[in-house]
Amino acid sequence: MQKKLFSVPALLLTAVLVVGCNTSDKTEDSDAQKNEPSNTSTEQQQQPSSKDNKVDDAQETPTSNETNKDNTDTETKKEQEVKYVQKGVDKTEKATESKSADQDYKVQQLPGFTLSQEEPGKDMLVSNDNAEVFMRIETIDASQSSYDKVKTSMQDYMNAVGDTSSLSSEELAVFKDVKNIEGYVVHFVEDKEKVIGVVFEKDGLITKLTIHDNDELDLTDAMLKMAATISKK
Repeated sequence: MQKKLFSVPALLLTAVLVVGCNTSDKTEDSDAQKNEPSNTSTEQQQQPSSKDNKVDDAQETPTSNETNKDNTDTETKKEQEVKYVQKGVDKTEKATESKSADQDYKVQQLPGFTLSQEEPGKDMLVSNDNAEVFMRIETIDASQSSYDKVKTSMQDYMNAVGDTSSLSSEELAVFKDVKNIEGYVVHFVEDKEKVIGVVFEKDGLITKLTIHDNDELDLTDAMLKMAATISKK
């Protein structure tokens, strides 16, 4: 009987120890799970979404319209065919638009000429072959003066140069859409030279031209054709 009573407490003690061990194991497993770092959350934060990539691409890549516009502005230069007569020979050349650095006008400039400023308010379009063959260009805003006043100034200058003759309407027909126009010429027969003065009003500008030419180059028609393209910027 005593042997049986001894075995019962032993069994109870064994059961308690087993339960305690199981509880300790579960506690350690639970603590281990809590201490393990969560890789999933970190990886999701590090990987950018496809939406973010699309936004970045849109910001970095210029549109095709902007690129084409920039190329067009850079590469395009306005050109115009100009026909003129030199020493009885008909010629056609491409003129390129040039803008005065000081005055408020632009002009189609033929090859073989250089446009530069002579002094404030006066430009020179000079032949590259002979610096004595040129066209002086002076423009005045119509609100700052009058056509009659500028014409009188030109007449006085031409009369001081020599015996003046008026240019015919046919000689001035190259000037289109002008409000007013007048032209004069002085011939120096012995020197085979001439001086031409023209005043015209167009696009709110009053333009005064003084052309010096000689028979050797005969570029009067070419310079008048360029002058006819003068317009406000």
